[in-house]
Amino acid sequence: MMGKRKGFTLVELLVVIGVITILVGMLIPRVEKAKESARRTSNLSSLRAIAMAYQNYSADDVDGRSIDLSDGNRKGVEWALILARGGYLNDPHMYCFAGDSGASKIVKNTIVDGTLNDNDAWGGGECEFSVYVVSGIPADAPSSTTPIAFTRGIPSAANDLRNSGDGTKVAKWPEDGVYGSRGGQIVYLDNHVKWYDDLGGTGEAGKLVAWNGDPTNDIAKTIPSSAYILNAKGDVTIPGTGNTDEGE
Repeated sequence: MMGKRKGFTLVELLVVIGVITILVGMLIPRVEKAKESARRTSNLSSLRAIAMAYQNYSADDVDGRSIDLSDGNRKGVEWALILARGGYLNDPHMYCFAGDSGASKIVKNTIVDGTLNDNDAWGGGECEFSVYVVSGIPADAPSSTTPIAFTRGIPSAANDLRNSGDGTKVAKWPEDGVYGSRGGQIVYLDNHVKWYDDLGGTGEAGKLVAWNGDPTNDIAKTIPSSAYILNAKGDVTIPGTGNTDEGE
């Protein structure tokens, strides 16, 4: 009578390892997708907090007001500090999203007692945000189509379109954006946030609404020529190109 077999044969062990490998391969994309979804939700909340703070800032003036910076102060940090000093939004984490390697590493504490300088949690010349903000928006701007902030990076405009999955050419977010070229989020004056894989093609294929009401894929055309899109440091200040006479 044969003795009782102990353990696995080499073949059985290889089969088990193969099955585990397949299961792990199936699980990892789902985990990554869940993490990305959670990250987008968290970032959406931060964008809404920024828009809400701006709404409250604007509403605290009888005629409405906007953050309109002078030439020397056209920086996203200065824009954010106006809201912070007024007590509307004084948490720098709202501007630097978790998991964004491009945002400043020195943003680590909330502001206390309104004491703000280049050495505090907002940082100095090396600070970068996960968002770009818009200054100089007039009080009567259309609230549902005018951006006040969006995830970092200017999607490629009409002269720099990139191939999409179906072969058409669209304005895509840059690779150094918060989500890379996979897309980005825009929060509008009315506090609604929308995810865009891309901003569409030229003309009627644009997914945004220009200042004159026409479709556009150029985010600079959604704001008037008096407004500016700012990054944290102000190294890149992009004036709006929209006006009442100009289409795409």
